[in-house]
Amino acid sequence: MFKSIFTKQEQESVHDLILFFLLCLMVIAMPTSRYFVSVAQILMGFNWLVEGHWWEKIRRFARNKAAVIFILIYGVYLLGMLWTEDVQYGIGYDLKNKLPLFTLTFVLASSRPLSKERWNMAALAFSLTVLVTSVIGFILYLNRSFINPRSISPFESHVYFSMMVVLVIFLLPWQVKRMSTERTWLTGALLISVWLLFYLFLLSSLTGLLCLAGVVAFLVFREFIQGKVIFRRILVGLGLAGALIIVILLMLWVIKPLTLNINPDQQALTARTASGNGYRHDTGNHQRENGHLVYHFIAEEEIGAAWGERSRIPIDSLDHTGHPLKATLYRFLSSKGLKKDKESILSLREEEVRAIEHGVPNHLYMHWPHFMTRLHQSGWEVMEYQRTGNPSGHTFSQRLELWKASVVALKKHLLLGWGTGDIFLAMDYGLSALDSPLDNYRMKPHNQYLILLLMVGLIGTLAVFLLYFLFIREARATRYLPFNIFLVIMGVSMLGNNPLDAQVGLSFFVFFSLFFGLFYKDKNEVNA
Repeated sequence: MFKSIFTKQEQESVHDLILFFLLCLMVIAMPTSRYFVSVAQILMGFNWLVEGHWWEKIRRFARNKAAVIFILIYGVYLLGMLWTEDVQYGIGYDLKNKLPLFTLTFVLASSRPLSKERWNMAALAFSLTVLVTSVIGFILYLNRSFINPRSISPFESHVYFSMMVVLVIFLLPWQVKRMSTERTWLTGALLISVWLLFYLFLLSSLTGLLCLAGVVAFLVFREFIQGKVIFRRILVGLGLAGALIIVILLMLWVIKPLTLNINPDQQALTARTASGNGYRHDTGNHQRENGHLVYHFIAEEEIGAAWGERSRIPIDSLDHTGHPLKATLYRFLSSKGLKKDKESILSLREEEVRAIEHGVPNHLYMHWPHFMTRLHQSGWEVMEYQRTGNPSGHTFSQRLELWKASVVALKKHLLLGWGTGDIFLAMDYGLSALDSPLDNYRMKPHNQYLILLLMVGLIGTLAVFLLYFLFIREARATRYLPFNIFLVIMGVSMLGNNPLDAQVGLSFFVFFSLFFGLFYKDKNEVNA
């Protein structure tokens, strides 16, 4: 079988084999190299041109109704250029970056169809690349004492890689089961899925974890609706209810420290340090860690020298995450209920000093899994945003501000939007209307739905979703379970990110839409 996949057959052109190898290069590059994703797609176009038979290819494409519908999505962005002010950005960035919607679809749909075995091999190459990349990331994790979980996605954004991991967890066993009847291969695929599940929690991408939760909820709901055995449906319902209770209890436990308000009495405010120095209290700053006021009980005469005894990093410099080290130190000490003085700093354990140097602001983060830490951080950011009104410097609160600004901008041009190239003009308008401190930043709202609405309005957004729905219906892609899982992953990820505006995210979307929609054909499978 492998020989027929990787060698030229009598009835095919050498260009068919080249197309297959370039397709494999593209899917291998998606988790590893943006550069080679582009190279592979450019070479596909060059191979298409060199092969010739252009009119035959155009006719083949025109006969593929699903492909024509899919490519019209790019046409919506083209139409959005008609009312765009920033034409240069629209053409030079948005239209250029979304070209795979047009070019990749056209090249693959107009070329002679690759065999099902070759398409299977391309998808398998993608899954194995995700596996190898996760192993490399885990090795990086083992070799460093403190590591930002994002960095264990060694080649690409942890957000998009986590989406790929979630898909492969379900895709690989499904695909292996259809490629081989030997249980050994299926067992191996299931073990790989278990490993990737462990890695996903280690990576702790909030997007990836939400995608996983969305997929699990979809599968449970699907089983509850389609299950023919009543007892099994009851078990599924009870399992879902139990999982929801566990999630709610976990969230309450993580959020509880944020709800505490521990205030010192007036007599304590006049206390002195063991060295006889007074404390400074910033009574106008109510920032807290685990209920304790961060900018109270600060012995400024002591902390510099005391910190110098524990660390080589000067207290007035930055920690390893780029934040002021002094602020990280204050927050960490406050999280333990300690004062900011010599005795407190000298009481820190060595691993706590290293944690502060690496930007850990709360002692709880040293004991929690990172996904719990991320949840707590998001809650803390929201509370700080509510307290100060300033979202700067915090990922989640910035997104809240950008979403608010997007809604303001959308109200001005609801039906047609601002134009394909005017996303930054729209955001500037919305942020200025809010008098936001983010006003001078060129930032997108990190929500694909809002970006689409701002670009092409309500009419254009409905057109995009209608075209994709028609593509799915024409291609009958939903008969394959992994495609439904893929849709859930894309739908959830677009709530907090903009994958269609990123090269890797867009290539991921286009490839698997085409894979299940146009090229993975198994007439014997329905709702598999």
